Amino acid sequence: MSKILSGLLFAGLLSASVQADVVRVEMGAGVWSNEFSGAVSSTGVVDPITADELGYDKENKGYAWLYVKHPIPVLPNLRLEYAAVDFSGTSKTPTFDYKGVTYTANAKTDLTLDQIDAIMYYNLLDNTGWTTIDLGLDIKVVQAEFNARQSDGSDAVQEKETLPLPMAYGRLRFELPGTDLGIEGTAKYTAYKDSKVTDYTIKADYILVDLLPVDIGVEVGYRFQQYDIDGTDFDIDTSLDIEVDGIFAGATIKF
Repeated sequence: MSKILSGLLFAGLLSASVQADVVRVEMGAGVWSNEFSGAVSSTGVVDPITADELGYDKENKGYAWLYVKHPIPVLPNLRLEYAAVDFSGTSKTPTFDYKGVTYTANAKTDLTLDQIDAIMYYNLLDNTGWTTIDLGLDIKVVQAEFNARQSDGSDAVQEKETLPLPMAYGRLRFELPGTDLGIEGTAKYTAYKDSKVTDYTIKADYILVDLLPVDIGVEVGYRFQQYDIDGTDFDIDTSLDIEVDGIFAGATIKF
């Protein structure tokens, strides 16, 4: 996480210092307090493993983002995002089946959905009448992993895949006139065969320190993700019908 944050910060500082007169850079980082709901299943298993059975609790994980806006009309702008999504728990059901193994009480499982988004977008409105509208394409790369093992560590089974997901992207932002307060929402969506993924965010941000050429602020919001993944669509053994959501808060810097 620290390496990713350092990389985003370096990229932002480099862009701002080299092209400060033509490029606008914004970045942020913070903590997302997310919860898991839904179910996980493997091919051939009738009864999926529900969130209550997995015993997952709320997790506080890091996130970071970076905007790079430029004045060249034909080239898309760029937004990079990172979010860590990891859950682990002890099963609260007498037994469950996964990939041909029957796990007994107190079995351990781990679910990871760490993700990096590379978003190429165009400004339809750029703070015109205090309103910004962006549309573009997001390439979301999800590092997905699910592990299961008995309470004594035996019968360890793993499903690990990298899923590149092209998603439609939209952003609507409104800055309240005469204030340093902004409100915005983003939405991402994709569907492939019987699978679909949704990712949306609503947030408010406020500039605390306005010192040219740098503004320092805070942001707080809510993020919701839904993964309805049919494993057969991607030639994998694990299917997901889950939601990950919760509030987040962090700091922002604008150049």
